Amino acid sequence: MHRTLLGVLAAFPFLCVFGILGAQKSDQQAVQDFEIEGVGLFQCQCTAFACPCQTNGAPTHGTCYAADVAHIKSGHYGNVKLDGLNIAMVGDLVDAKSDRLFATLYLDEKASPEQFAALSKIVQYMNDQYVALPGEPAMPFRKIRPAALEFSESADKTTYGVTIPGILEEKAILKRSPDGTPVSTIAAMDDWSNVVHNAKNVAFRYHDPDVDKSWDESGDYANVKYFRLTKKMYAEKQLLGELGDMSGTWTPAQKEIIRKQGLNEKELKEK
Repeated sequence: MHRTLLGVLAAFPFLCVFGILGAQKSDQQAVQDFEIEGVGLFQCQCTAFACPCQTNGAPTHGTCYAADVAHIKSGHYGNVKLDGLNIAMVGDLVDAKSDRLFATLYLDEKASPEQFAALSKIVQYMNDQYVALPGEPAMPFRKIRPAALEFSESADKTTYGVTIPGILEEKAILKRSPDGTPVSTIAAMDDWSNVVHNAKNVAFRYHDPDVDKSWDESGDYANVKYFRLTKKMYAEKQLLGELGDMSGTWTPAQKEIIRKQGLNEKELKEK
């Protein structure tokens, strides 16, 4: 997956931005250190359990209508705590033709102005670092808005759900082996982690009249990931998603990350 996060220009939770073609490169020195831990859910229109975008390929259908959601269980940006906040990006998030890319960014309406600004800085920094194709322009997005974004995780970590009332409905089931290990785990290109767990897409429905987009991709691809992410990891290019080229095979730089981080798919375990 690539170009799933956008540079965020909004600084307050009730500011909506329209018609922006993506943030300019941020001043890296202005971005404070951050560390966030949590769980994410990604669903798209690619083939169930076999999304080629995860392994540096092009989308099954050319476009990839998707939702990338992250729930921050704990974390901070500078001295601003971000515990319990949610982020969702919805749109054509992966596409070899950059002119077709688009997205809407939904940020948790529970965020204070300081938290909203901090989330914005983190997302902007990640978007600046994550490269889909050499020379690709920034992700265009239709709108940035606060939303009543809810993320749910069952006690046994098998059932995940996301809702934005009247806009987004997601549900996925993560199958686990008797010892509790996810049964389908792969090294993958992802904004949040180098490891994802393929899951069953039970529901993925989206309808936002404000951006004139809607679809029902229930039954297609889904994954869950448990992440710990820092500014340093992006700055040092430790993520597979920073080094992709959509060739369909891992690049030499990606292979080196897989080797260094011990991401042998037969030995991957939940982090």
